[in-house]
Amino acid sequence: MKRTRCIAHRGFSGRYPENTLAAFGAAIEAGADMFELDVTLTADDEVVVIHDETLERTTDGRGPVREQRWADLVALDAGSWFARTSAGERIPTLAQVLELARGRILVNIEIKEEVVTDRVEGGIVERVIQRVLAAEMSAEVILSSFDPRAMAQARAIEPGIQRASLFNRELHRGSRPTEIMDAVGAVAFSPSLKQVSPAMVADAHAGGRLVTVYTVNDEADMRRMIAMGVDGMFTDHPDVLLRLTSLPT
Repeated sequence: MKRTRCIAHRGFSGRYPENTLAAFGAAIEAGADMFELDVTLTADDEVVVIHDETLERTTDGRGPVREQRWADLVALDAGSWFARTSAGERIPTLAQVLELARGRILVNIEIKEEVVTDRVEGGIVERVIQRVLAAEMSAEVILSSFDPRAMAQARAIEPGIQRASLFNRELHRGSRPTEIMDAVGAVAFSPSLKQVSPAMVADAHAGGRLVTVYTVNDEADMRRMIAMGVDGMFTDHPDVLLRLTSLPT
């Protein structure tokens, strides 16, 4: 039986503040196969790594990320909200994270829906791909988004970078995983823990594709997903999943 891939969700976010260099470095040290991160744009079009549209939850700043310049964001504390010992962690750029990861771990880049538009030239997808190419990491990155426009743009701009379809029940109602992936040339299908089913897994595997499930933090759920035959799990606790997948079968 193949080993289920461990994808550290926003880095090792169970122990370190999410989407920071500390969390990504810890995921590498833990032995995760991949880590996932979220990207959006600043007011001056820097690609930064943060999940929310606004700053309040994970930094000491306020307001929408899209309205802030990078020079202002870089001064914010992105660690104290998580733990006093994490004070001083910063919002990283995508370029900084790719530099940390190059040659050490695969990277799943989720492009946030709120900054995807119909514009291709100068849009977030093009800017993300520019940074991936500059880092010479085309073979070490997979792009994902809930917005199918982002995946279609990625396919048109740089088809050699792999893509994953994030499952949206409302958008994809009635569609099979292979149909969703075929529409954007994706190699993987990512439903949530609540949405995944054996039928989804069987359909994707019949089409030669992968199924990676988010976000699986409970050990019992991890065991259930392994038994279902999923190919990977996004988790805040990569140490737990890695322990389970290293046990003899």
